[in-house]
Formats: sequence, structure tokens, C-alpha cells
Amino acid sequence: MRHKVRWWDSLSMLQRWTALVIVFLACLPAILAVYDHDDDLQVPHTEVEHWANKIGTHLFYLSNLFAQYDEIRDNFRGAKVQRNDGLQLVKEMAEDVTNMMKYKIEAVKRIMNVAEEASLDQFTDDDEVDYYSAKKLNEYYSEDDKKRPGQLKEGYRELKLVPNSHFDGIPVNENFSSVHVPTNVYDKAPDVLRAIRWSGRLDRTFKSNYELDPTLSWQYFGSSSGFLRQYPATKWVLDERDPDLYDARLRSWYIEAANSAKDMVILLDVSGSMTGLNREIAKHVVLNILETLNENDFVNVFNFTNDTKELVPCFNNTLVQANLENIGEFKKALSQGETRDIANFTLALTTAFDLLHRKVQYNKSGQGSQCNQAIMLVTDGAPNQFEEIFAKYNWPHLQVRVFTYLIGRQEAAVRNLKWMACANKGYFVHVTTLAEVREQVLKYIPVMARPMVMYQTNHPHIWTGVYADIADPKQTDWLWEVRERKRQMDRTNNYRKLQKIAENRPIPLPDPSMIHDEAQVEKFLKYGNFTLTQTEIARIEAEKERKGRGRREAPGLRDGYRLMTSVSIPVFDRRKTMVRSANLLGVAGTDVPIREIEKLVPPYKLGVNGYSFMVNRNGYILYHPDLRPVFQDILKPNYNSVDFAEVELFDKDEDLRSNDSELLALRRDLIEQRAVETLQDVKVHLDGMKRVVTRGQWYYTQKVDDTPFSLGIALPEKYGRYKVFGQIELSRAIQDPRSNRAMDHFSSGNWTLHPEWVYCEYKYDDGHHNLTPEQLMTDFLSRAQKPHWKWRSTRTRPLPEPSLSHTTSKSRMSGGLENERRENYYCDKDLIQSLLFDARATNVYFANKKMFEDSINGDRNPMEMYMALLFSSTKRHITGITTSFVATRSGLTRWFDIPKHNSSEDPKIQEGLPHFMQVHNRAIDEVWYKRAVDYYEQDPLAYVYSVPFDAATQDPAEVLVVATRAIFIEENNSKKAPAAVVGVTIKHSQFVEYFINETSKCPSYPSRDNGCKDGKTCSSPHLDCYLLDDNGFIIASDKKDSTGKFFGTIEGTIMESLVQSEVYKRVRILDYQAVCLDSDMEPSSSSILYTPVQMIKWSFNWIVGNIFWLMVKTHLYTLWDPNEAWAYTHVERDAQYPVVNDPSPDYPDHKDIYSDPRVERAIPDYMADEATAVEEVVADYEPPDFSGDAAEDESSGESSGGGSGSEPEEASGEPPVPEYDVMEVTDTYDTDVGSGSGDGDADPEAVLTDYDDILEEIYDDIDGSFPDDSEPYEDYDNVEKSVAFPSLETPTTTEDIKVEQTPTPSEDKKSEKLEFPIELAYINKTKPRPCDKEVNLYILQNNKLKQDGVYKPVKGKLSNCHANGCGRPFSVQKVKSTNLILVAVNNQCKCESRNVDIEPAEVDYNETMHCNRLLLSHFRRRPQNCYNYHPEETEIKLCGGAGSLGLPSLTMLISLVLAHMCYTLKLHS
Repeated sequence: MRHKVRWWDSLSMLQRWTALVIVFLACLPAILAVYDHDDDLQVPHTEVEHWANKIGTHLFYLSNLFAQYDEIRDNFRGAKVQRNDGLQLVKEMAEDVTNMMKYKIEAVKRIMNVAEEASLDQFTDDDEVDYYSAKKLNEYYSEDDKKRPGQLKEGYRELKLVPNSHFDGIPVNENFSSVHVPTNVYDKAPDVLRAIRWSGRLDRTFKSNYELDPTLSWQYFGSSSGFLRQYPATKWVLDERDPDLYDARLRSWYIEAANSAKDMVILLDVSGSMTGLNREIAKHVVLNILETLNENDFVNVFNFTNDTKELVPCFNNTLVQANLENIGEFKKALSQGETRDIANFTLALTTAFDLLHRKVQYNKSGQGSQCNQAIMLVTDGAPNQFEEIFAKYNWPHLQVRVFTYLIGRQEAAVRNLKWMACANKGYFVHVTTLAEVREQVLKYIPVMARPMVMYQTNHPHIWTGVYADIADPKQTDWLWEVRERKRQMDRTNNYRKLQKIAENRPIPLPDPSMIHDEAQVEKFLKYGNFTLTQTEIARIEAEKERKGRGRREAPGLRDGYRLMTSVSIPVFDRRKTMVRSANLLGVAGTDVPIREIEKLVPPYKLGVNGYSFMVNRNGYILYHPDLRPVFQDILKPNYNSVDFAEVELFDKDEDLRSNDSELLALRRDLIEQRAVETLQDVKVHLDGMKRVVTRGQWYYTQKVDDTPFSLGIALPEKYGRYKVFGQIELSRAIQDPRSNRAMDHFSSGNWTLHPEWVYCEYKYDDGHHNLTPEQLMTDFLSRAQKPHWKWRSTRTRPLPEPSLSHTTSKSRMSGGLENERRENYYCDKDLIQSLLFDARATNVYFANKKMFEDSINGDRNPMEMYMALLFSSTKRHITGITTSFVATRSGLTRWFDIPKHNSSEDPKIQEGLPHFMQVHNRAIDEVWYKRAVDYYEQDPLAYVYSVPFDAATQDPAEVLVVATRAIFIEENNSKKAPAAVVGVTIKHSQFVEYFINETSKCPSYPSRDNGCKDGKTCSSPHLDCYLLDDNGFIIASDKKDSTGKFFGTIEGTIMESLVQSEVYKRVRILDYQAVCLDSDMEPSSSSILYTPVQMIKWSFNWIVGNIFWLMVKTHLYTLWDPNEAWAYTHVERDAQYPVVNDPSPDYPDHKDIYSDPRVERAIPDYMADEATAVEEVVADYEPPDFSGDAAEDESSGESSGGGSGSEPEEASGEPPVPEYDVMEVTDTYDTDVGSGSGDGDADPEAVLTDYDDILEEIYDDIDGSFPDDSEPYEDYDNVEKSVAFPSLETPTTTEDIKVEQTPTPSEDKKSEKLEFPIELAYINKTKPRPCDKEVNLYILQNNKLKQDGVYKPVKGKLSNCHANGCGRPFSVQKVKSTNLILVAVNNQCKCESRNVDIEPAEVDYNETMHCNRLLLSHFRRRPQNCYNYHPEETEIKLCGGAGSLGLPSLTMLISLVLAHMCYTLKLHS
């Protein structure tokens, strides 16, 4: 037996370890080779790096050549770089704004002086009152009228009105003013007629003001009697069937000028006696009081019975600022609540006085107005006068005024309430009807104004906050209601069509099961079409957004509205009367459009990514580039109370609405009007809050004298403190005969100017309103090269001191107005001469046109060898470049369309659509310009690429890739400033084709194997490749539907991994101007005391409930559909308005549906299975409760008598194939089916058509996107829902859709009847409210992609992302000279991917946090003027009147009754 040699045991420990190391080192290369080979098979990192470098090199040279980057940059080398002194710049701008504001103040003072003098004129009641009524101008009978065809209507006057661009294109007459009288004011009342008569003298003052200052906008005088006189005269556009809601006395310019700021406590009696009509009147009184408040006032509302509680629980024991958001909280709370118990007046009054007198905790803390104080008592009667309370809290100084409002017809309650008001410098009114509420509420304003009026000599002027030029602030709520009504009507009609389709089965659908699919049913209810694809739906939604965006971006408008501020001055009554009084005649004022202020702060002086803003004494924004006042084309609930701290986002990771000390310090400096210079790191969002940039910004602030405003500018830290200075002196060019004419520099290519910048403009609209900016520039340049040219470049001049009175201005006007009217233009000399320099520097396209053509034809010029190769007959399609363009610092945009071999026109040009560059012609304000300049700091050689976010929904042939690169002028390696941005547009289809071609190739490496094509290219089914931009959006991939989308929505887990790998940086953006939609359910009935009336109500409900149940069982429920009735409400009344919603875009043509192969397959299958019964679906369906407490009866009735859904009888024979398709079924229904009843009903489609005509005019300036349009179109589970009704939002259950299958009595019945519950026709009615939202955006971090200064692949792997333990490797490589990265992802492992989107989400506040948000109050500065006391005011005894009949009235009443009785007896005799 041989013994085994145990050689291992014979080795020493050192020898053993040495042997193991040798074996390991010998096997290591093989191990590494296997690992690398396996890893490269999954993701070819080396190939990815090669593709990225090749694509980047190709795109760089191609774009550089076509964009003429080098030549344009060389042409700018003659320019200099100068320092941009921010403090000096903002000081000069503030001086210009101050001068302009002073002219407006002086104009209003002249109106005030003339008004007070004119009111002293003596007139007799017999004198005729001659004036132009704004609501009775230029209305004519139709030509078909039998009595007066084409003649002026009776009571109307004719006045020549001419459209004037200075007044937004509205037809006006500059020689007269017009008078508007509200609906609730009687225009024949003696006091109204007298005021209209003497105010007619203001016409000459209005006209002279306009001649002296052509920048003046609307001038007006609002009378305390209710009417408004406005200059120039214009027609009040309003249909006679619509109520006129406008009342000048409710506008902020009137209220703020009429009385000083005030602290107000409203006490609302909600005791058991305040029911029915009294309750409604009291609510309207409170609502009207709230509408008279402004942002300088503070208020709280208390309900009082046996206890006293705040109407809004969050506003506990405090007063809140009367801004729109807080007022909205009060209004919302007023719609709720109940009446109960007995009123405790002692506790209510004590609570109010305690709150107003709590100086240590309240007024001294910096809150409140610290001026006027008032208690508004709204009740139906008080048991006594509570003299002891007033003696304790208010006498003898009478600091708090008490206003009492008696509700109802209780004459006995007058005495006590009137005594309370008279004893406390207040006013008493008796309100008996809803119609008189507004007029009675407004009577408190002149009382509050008494101290100011009694001083006589001092007329303080006030400046309002920003507001929109709409007729009435409440109009926004009404517009939303109209939109919801239209949305309900559309869905109701689609529901009817769905029912008709179900009744006419069999139906030639691509898939017969569609009608049983809840998502498909929801799609039909929303869009009226079963066959729409996801892409087609997305295209419909995107088209709506594009249409609205085009209207919102009209010149001078911010999101479709014209924003403005106003300056106004009170007008006092100087007449001496027998009874001591202090009457306010009214308020004079003028509007100052924000556009006029922005003209004085020209953006070209601030440069790209620089901006200006203005803040008032409350810290609210007057204008700011991030002010977004509109939500879905309707004004936001708090659009005019956006705080400075809500639009400037400092780059700090802090909690929501955190009190950042540096931000609040800057805000306080603005409010206190200090001159400040500070540097801050900020986050700036772009492109509809989808992109973000972080950078440092310099802030400079300066006060605007004699106003509550501060002006601020922000300049980027890196390049904002320097500017490019390059000009062509126009006067020297004229004198030099060898120089070219100015227009010669615009000879090549197409060009446009920034549509919102002022280069030259005429001060008066004398036939120049139709000229485009380009035509105006051509006109002025031609004038500038003629003798005796003057620049007239001083926009505003300091007001002469002392200021001119109206008489002095007349003498000045007589000598200079004629010349002023003739030479009525303004030109910005610096801007125009910079424009000429830029035009010369960019005048390269004509000179290089031949080069392009020769390159295409294969010219062998050495500089074009590369181009010749690209444009050879086989390679020409690779480029796809359509346009070369350049935009400059002076607002010039010029472009050149690349010539093509074929002569076919661009489809957009054939359709008459504007060119891409004509749409994106705002130069430094375009997103692609801003991004190119910002990205220059990261890579000076890079082109910045982008595609539209909705590219996947557009026609692929029309999608363009935009590539831009910034041109900087540098001096001494320390000073640099951006001069221009060049770029190209590329057809996206060809861009993607090139990308796929390059990533499908294997690089030629001799050392590598030849198996590259098996799995190492993007053509492999196991590898997904994407080109992403610097914010994570997909520029190109082999998946067409992903273009333009955020990468996280496609590969969310990979996106998270890229963030963790620091490829992208996540940046949190907070949106404090967001709007959320709440479900607007029908409010519950107010509680009623348990009286016999309640028993009658229950009985009535029981009867109505049983009747309604009978209607449901007999299929007559469509006669009584509350949502349908709500949708069709006021259709005739709405006929005059513009469109709330755009007409639906044309759907794809499905008339030839039988040609669809899916239909050809579906119909035979459907025919073969026709005899098979549809699967029964049993649903416990509860009809909608329209009868209150009868719901329980209805539910029990259904359980006993509902259809059981038994199996239908077999069908025999083959049913005939219908000769109509889905759309034809719809059309048939539209023409012969009524509104759900029977014969004689109106044709619903005709009604719908009429309503669409209405809506085509309802909002010419707003888009028609529905509130649910903002939801992602990909998710059909987000369907309409209502708390009271079943929803399609949840997975299908037997309670969702009821399919009733009742056997037919006839053996020949082919199919069962399919029914859909009426709840499917209901929309989820919504109402907007302010809220906070947050979103995470992303920024590419280029420095993390570099290794030793060279871009290298970032290798990653999602490990164990599946149950089987597999992973997904990926590779990331920067594409050189671009803002792109190439991402290659192995898709063999089906990992679960989360969705990472960039849609803002509402911040979920609990009740405490919500209250803290509402109560958040930063520093504010109170108005300087406060008039709350005059020593002689107690001599005025006018404090309201009683509603009881006096002896004269009683005598007249008895006389009328006797006369009526005599007349009746006479008729009978």
C-alpha cells in the first residue's frame, strides 16, 4: 500500500501563503477579463464614451459653421466692456419714475381743484343736464326693424369713437368724457343730476392734462352719489341682459382716498331670530362691508349669540390684514354656520372693545392701522342701549366709531340701534331688502371721512397696490363658475351620446369591450370619442395650452390682463350749509399702467437675466418677473397681495415660509425705502417652473419719492456688473458721405425687434397704432438721416417748482402744445445706436448665402470641405438644420433659413403660421438666450440644446431642436459681458436619426472582439439610450413618445441613482403663489329651529322624494337633472360674452373607420359572439339624493324593486350590420334626440352649438383649458368624482357601473340594454383657493463627470432591484461641447421603477400650520396720513335715519290708498 504524499502539510506557513498569493495573481487577469467582459456586455462604457465624444464634436462644428459664430464674434470685438454701476443705475431709474409719478399727481390735483370750484356753481333744477352716458352710446336698431330701421335707439346718443392704441385699442373720443351710472343708482335723482351737471366742467381739465402729459392713461372723477365721469369718452361695453356690477365707490382708489386706514370689528348676530331673509340680508351686509376694505385695513368678524366666536377660527383674538386671501377666508366661512340661542350683546360689544383697545399685545406690536377704529353691528334688534359698556370703553374720547345695521322690518328696534350709532360718532341704517344692501353699506364711508373733510386744506394723495383692469373683482369668481358650467354641459352631452350609443348596439367599435371599460367610458365622457389614443389626447391638451399661451403673451399684458396702479385725491364740499356737515364730493384719480413704469426701467440696461421690481409699503409686489397673477386664465384669489418674500427664493435649505433673516432684512430695507447694495445666492426657476438655475445676484434698491414704492434691480454676480458698450453714432454717419445708410445694416436675412421694448414711439396716437416695431424703426431711421433731426430722448423731465396750477398750465399750453403735438415722438438714443452696432455686427447672412449654396453643391473650398461632405447627395439628410439665427443685447433677432435642394415650402409657411423666430423674438428674454448665457460659465464652448416639453404630442415633422451658444466680450481676463447668442434650429426627426445611427455603430478597436453588434450598441433590444439635457429632459431616444419628457417619469429609479451619484443635483423650489382646487359641493341647509315649519319641510321632502323615485324608475329622471340644469343656466344671458373655453380641437377623422384593420377584425368577432349574453354586472346603485331626507326611502325602494339582472334570452339570427360608425351614431343622436324627455323638447346639440357661440366670445383673452386639464393626460384613473356619487376613479367593482339586463318579451331581441348611472354625467365642481406647493428640479453637475479635467463615464448599477436579485447597470457620459449627457441603461432586468416627476405638489398643512400661514405677518409701514379726529366733529348731528313712516309719508300713503279705492269703485260702476 502506497502512502499519499502530504506535501501541503510539509510546507511551512510562509510557504503556504506564498503559494496562495502566486495562484491568485496568476488567475487575476482571467478573473478581471471575465468581469470586464460581462460588464461590457451589459453596458459598453467605452463605446458610450466614444459615441458621446463623436456626437459632441460633430454637433459643435456643424452648429458653429451654420450659426456663423466665429464671424459674428469677431465683428463684436470692436465693442468695449464697461462697468455697470448698479447703485447709480437704480438711482437714475428711480428719478425717472419719480418724475413721471409727479406729473400724474399734478394732473389729479388739477382735476380736484376744478371739481371743488365747479361744485360751488349755482344751478336751477330746470337747467338741462347734457352729458354722454357710457351705457347709452351708438346703439342702433337693426335694419330689419319695421319702425326705425338702422336708426339710433331711443334714449341713446351718437358719438364718434376712434380706436386708440394708447388706451389699449379701445375706441375713444378725446374731446369729451362719458358718465357711467351703476345699476343700483337712479340716474334721475336730483343729487345725481346736480353732480353730473357741475362735473361737466372737468372735460377741459381732462383734455389739457392729456395734452401736457401724453403718457396719461384714463382720468376720472368718482362721485359720492355713485356715478363715474371718465376721460376720454368711451362706450361701456355691457349687454343689457347682464347686471352692471361696477361701482366706483368700491374700487380701492376711491376707498383708500376717501378715508384713512382703519381697524374694524364686525359683529354678526346669528341668534335664533336671524333666519330666512334676515339671515341672507345680514350675510350680504357683511360681504359688502368686507368689499370696502383694502390692504391697509385690519378686520375680524365675530358671530355672536349667547357666546361670541370668531367667524374664522384661525383668526382667534386678533385682527388680520384685509387682503384678498383673508377676505376670501371670511367669505368662505360666511356660507356656513347656523342660527341658534339668544344674542348676548354685552359679551359681543365687550369682546370688540377689548380687541381694539389691546394696545400692549396688538397695536404696539406693529400690527393694525393705528388710525380709525370701528365696530360694525349687524343685527335684527337690540334689547337696550348698553350705555354702561360705551361709558366704560369709549367715552369721552370716542376713539371707536359704532355703525349699526338693522336687518328686517322691525320698526320698534330702530331707537336703540340708532342711539348707539349717534352716541359713538357712527351711523345707523335700516336694511330691509337685498337690493338696497350695497347703497346702505356705503354710507359709512363719508362718515369715516369727516375729520379729513373738515380740515379742508390738506388733500392727501394715495397710491393703490397693483390691480387688474376688470370691471369688478368678483368677476373672477363668476368666470370660474361659467367655466365649470360649460364643463358640466359638455360632459352631460357626452353622457347623452353614450346612452344613445348603448341603445343602438351592436356598435362597430374597434373593441366592443370598450363600452364596458370604465377608463374608456371616462375618456368618452370627457372628449366625446372612444378611439382617441393617448398621444392624440395629449395633443388636444397641448394645443389648448399653446392657444392660451399665445393670447396671454400679447404686448403690454401679463397673462392676458393689464395690471396697473392708481393715484387719487379726495374732493371736498366747500359749500356752507345751515346744518353743520362735512360732505365728501368724491375722488379724482388716474390710472398708471405698470407697462408705463417698466418703460422707465429699460431691460436692455439691466442685461440678460437682470430684472427690476417694485414693492409697496406692505411688502407687496407691484411688478416682478415672477409675479404670476393668473391661474388657467382667470385671476388668482390673491393676485394683488404677493409678498416680496414669496417671489425671491434664496438658495438655502430651510423650511417652508421660514423667516430667513437676510431675505427679511432686504424686504425691510425696501419697505423703509433705503438705498441698499447686497449680494445673495438665489434659486431662479425658468420655463414654467420646469428648469432651475442657482446663482449669485446683486440687489440694488432706491426709493421713489412721494410714493409708497421702492424700486429694486437684480443683476447676476458673474456677468451682470459689466455691460457691452458698442454704438454707431448716427449723427456722424449722416455727416460722413462715405458711410452706409442706417438701413443697409439690416439688408441680410429676416429681422425683428423685441416687441415690448421702446426704441422710438409717438406720444400721441395720430394714426400710428397699426405700425409694427420694425415699421416704426424703419420710419424713424429714415427721419433720423434728414436735416434738423432731434433725438428728443428725455422721456421724463423734472416737474417745475413750484408746481403749475391749472391756470398757469393753460398759459403754458397755449404756447407749446401745438409744437408738442407736432414733434410728439420719443427715441432712446443709446438703445438705437447700440441696435445699429449690433445690426452691423450680425449682417453676415447675405454675404454667406453663396457659401451655404456652394457647400450644398459640393464646393471644394478648404473651409467648406466639412460642409461638402455633410451635404453630399447621400449625407445631406443627416444635418436637418433649418435656420441659423442670432439675438443680441439690443433686442435684435435676425435669422436665415438654410436653402434646400427641393423647392417645397415649409408646411407652417403654407398654412400661414408664423416662423419660429417670429414667435420667439424677445431676444434676451427668451429662455434659450438666458440658458445659453448662464451655461457659458460652465462650458464656454458648449451649445445648449432644448426641445419643447410637449414635443411628443406635436407633429414629428414640426418639432425642432434649438441649439444656442453665447458670445461674450472679454477684457483683461477679468471683465466680461454677454453681447449676443447665436444658434440653429434642427429638425428633431433628423437629429434623432443621426443619434440612432451613431449609437448603433461599433468603434474600431483592433484589440476588441468583433461581437460588438450583438449587444454593445443602442440598436440592441437590451440597451436603452437617451440624450438628456442639463435639467434632465429627454432630447433624443429611440422612443418617440418620450421626447421632451422628464427622464424621471420614464426611468425614475435611474434618475434617483443619478442624483445619488451627484450627476444631477436636486433643488427644492417653493411656489407661494400656487392655486389648488377644492371640491365645491353643495352647501348643507342651515339649521332651522325645531318648529312646525320643520315638520312641514320633512313632509314635503318625503312627498317630493317619492315622486322623484317614480321618475327614476320610469326613466324620466333626465327631465330633472340638477347638474344639467346648472350647466344650462343663463345660456341666453351668457350669449354676449367671449369664450370661456376654446372650441375643441378637431379630432382625427374616423369616418372611414371600417378601413381600420382593428375594426375589420373586431366586427366579425362581434357578430359571431352576438348571441352570447353580456356578462352580468350587479351594482347597488343609489340614485342621487335630490330630496333631502328622502334618501333613506329611495335606498330601500331600490333594494326591493331594483333590476335583478337576470340572464337575457338567446338571440336568434344574424343582426344586420349598422351602416353607421361611432361618429355617425353620435351625429344621428344630435339631430333627433331631445333633452332626455320626449317630443317637443329642445335639440340639445343645437343648444350646445348656441352655447359654443356664446363661449367663442366669452373670453377672447383667456384660454379654455378646464380645471382638470392640468392633470397628467396619461392617467385616466383621475376621473371626475363627487362625494355623493359613485366614481370611476377606483378599480372596477359591482358598485361602479350598473349594467341592467332585463329579458325582453320578444324572442327576436338581439341584444340587451346597457345603462349607465346618471352620476357619470356629473363633474367634480371645483373652486380655486390659494395654497403653497413645492417641487424638486434638477441641475447637471459637470464637475462631477470629470476625472483629472477630462469627462469620463460614470458607471453605475441598480443592485437587487428585482425579486430574483438581478440588477440594471448603466453608464453616463458627458457629450462634449454641449449641455447633454448620454445615458445607456441595460433593460434586461425588469426592475420596479418609481415615478419621479416635476409636477408641483401641494404642501400638506395641518390645521395649526394652515392658521400660522394665514396669520404670518412681516414688517409693514403704515400710511403716512391719518385723519381720525377733528375737535368740531361732535357738532355734526347727522347719524342716520329711521325707517318708520313720518306724518307726511303717512298722509301720502293714506291718500294713495283712497285714490286707488275710488278708481276701483269707478271701474266697477
